[in-house]
Amino acid sequence: MQMLPQPFDDDMKAELETLRQSVHRLATDAQRPAPFRQMALVAQADRILQRLVSWLLDDEQTQVMAAHPCQTFFLHAAAFLCDIGLMDGSGASADSSIARRSHDWIQGNWQALGIKDARRAGIMALICLQMQDASDLDPAPVGSVPTHYAGTLINTKLIAAAIQLSRALELKSPATFLAIVAHLRGNPNGSSANWMDAFDVDGVGPHPYLSATIRVKISCRDPELHRALKHHERAVQEQLNDINQRTRPRFLFADLIYEIEPAGYQPVDLKYTVDTSAALHLFMGNRLYSDKRVFLRELIQNAVDACSMRKLADKAYVPVISIAFNDDISRITVRDNGIGMDRQWLEKYFLSIGISFYQSDEVKTVNEDPRIDIGFISQFGIGFLSSFLVAEKIVIKTRKGASPGLLITITSLKDYFDVRPLGDDAHAGTEVTLHLKPSRFNYSRRMEFVGYLKTNIRFLQIPVRLTDERGHTTIIGNEPISYAAVQNADSDFVAPVTFDDAEGFIYLGAKVNDSRIFALETATGGVSVFQDGIFVTQDDLLLPEGARQHVVGRINLKGRDKCELSMDRNRIFWTGERKKLIRQQIRLALVDIANRLMKALDTQGASVNTRNSFINQLAIFFDFSEVDDVVYDGLCQSLRKVVDKRFRDFVRIHFPHARSVGRIPEADGYNEQWQQRILASFASTH
Repeated sequence: MQMLPQPFDDDMKAELETLRQSVHRLATDAQRPAPFRQMALVAQADRILQRLVSWLLDDEQTQVMAAHPCQTFFLHAAAFLCDIGLMDGSGASADSSIARRSHDWIQGNWQALGIKDARRAGIMALICLQMQDASDLDPAPVGSVPTHYAGTLINTKLIAAAIQLSRALELKSPATFLAIVAHLRGNPNGSSANWMDAFDVDGVGPHPYLSATIRVKISCRDPELHRALKHHERAVQEQLNDINQRTRPRFLFADLIYEIEPAGYQPVDLKYTVDTSAALHLFMGNRLYSDKRVFLRELIQNAVDACSMRKLADKAYVPVISIAFNDDISRITVRDNGIGMDRQWLEKYFLSIGISFYQSDEVKTVNEDPRIDIGFISQFGIGFLSSFLVAEKIVIKTRKGASPGLLITITSLKDYFDVRPLGDDAHAGTEVTLHLKPSRFNYSRRMEFVGYLKTNIRFLQIPVRLTDERGHTTIIGNEPISYAAVQNADSDFVAPVTFDDAEGFIYLGAKVNDSRIFALETATGGVSVFQDGIFVTQDDLLLPEGARQHVVGRINLKGRDKCELSMDRNRIFWTGERKKLIRQQIRLALVDIANRLMKALDTQGASVNTRNSFINQLAIFFDFSEVDDVVYDGLCQSLRKVVDKRFRDFVRIHFPHARSVGRIPEADGYNEQWQQRILASFASTH
């Protein structure tokens, strides 16, 4: 990893040097309280920065920090100032209290510290304040501080998180040590200095065997301090979790381990652990994925998101996704020419179960063109695990941009990946080959897989090229979601369902004899719901009850109309208002279909009996308890009369003793104007 550049101008260099000298003078002042003098803060700042630039900041974060000299300048300045709040000698032990005091000290003494202007001081103070937990952060002073300087937006949250994490690993820094001794039970004997002498830090850095893990090696000579260090380990782990939730780009590291070597005592370290293999099997088991073919959908979703991501950076890019079976269908290969992965992406996202890059805020910072509306499908970061439902080995070839390509072989959930470099001629994108578990029925595998794909991705906007075991190619996806006419325009009635971003249609078929409509077709299945062109579920409750025997629909949720999905993506978590809105839009589409069907009957000169029969059938679609004024006013006159009559009959049966004029008290809830008009008319005649 490259060191952070320091392209400071002369003023910045001079200001940092002045700041360094001021902090050193304050830290070595004999009049200052002991906790403040326990370590020279300048030396602490140097170690914090060295740790950041040598391994703690990854490539993404380094690129953000190096984008403008001001970013690196404020990183250095805040590293010097982060613990200056200890100067008041009040003995604060809470990190958030130190952060608040550092903020206030900088705001009140910035000129004495040698800071050039109040705007710079405000940003430095804000960074120190943001080093406390987000849940405790009072937004009032933050909102009043500008975060733009010299024409650039300063990523204060990333700077604060980086210093906060690096300082937490500096176990003998004043603030961190105060946090450690706060975990000591009761009031143990001995001064803080004695406790500090009871342990040594032998090394801090990436764990040599566990990916995405920080290792802190400690030698300890006291069992009580050992317990305090283990409690601090838990606190820093929670801090790391919180930082990765609120900071973008997130850190490469997700776990932390204190390896403590005891001297003169026998430690007892007990806590709950997670059996990773058991957890993976739980994710992959039938309780989550009831259909083993779901791996196809998950791999396609990953490919679509990779292509969408690349599209953000290259407006002329044309996405390509393909699936190929080998000759005996023992292998399936899914290829895309999308963004690809490098080693850091693998470690930050691919290996982190439950973390999806495409749902992170990093993605939002990439799309700088507001005209491009890209919706990403991946949500939970566990979909790839479904491949192990059917595969005994998985081989991945991937390359991101100009980064070296990687060849990754996964043979077991319990074993390390085999990772090797790809040749320089490797194409950008990702290729995943699944070596399937043996099956006696290879002939049926093709029907299973192809049928599943045609059902689940037929409306995907990116066409998927499928090459079967015989070398024949089929294009799946890119179909319009509208219903094609099954017979002819006189008997197939299709109406759009109107949304802000999504699209949908409903369909009603009629039986024809000698070009004359004589009955409605029977249809079941309700509304098929897709999200981003991929099938989710069927829901007949979106249709009015009276229409469920004759009407079917399709809805493709996109953009602002997308909904939260279950982890297996087979269910939608509707909010009450969301489902109510969709049902209303479907009713309006039914109004369109019903009116056009009645017009078709009039055009063909249907008999009175045939016409009345259709009127009564169609009116069942519009239950008077669910018809609002917009739907009512849209209905043709003949259908409106039937809805009126059914509501009048209902009122006559259920409210026979109405005595008030203009209102029936027992009928509260029927508040539409058309309902109130009938209620008033009914009450005035009884």
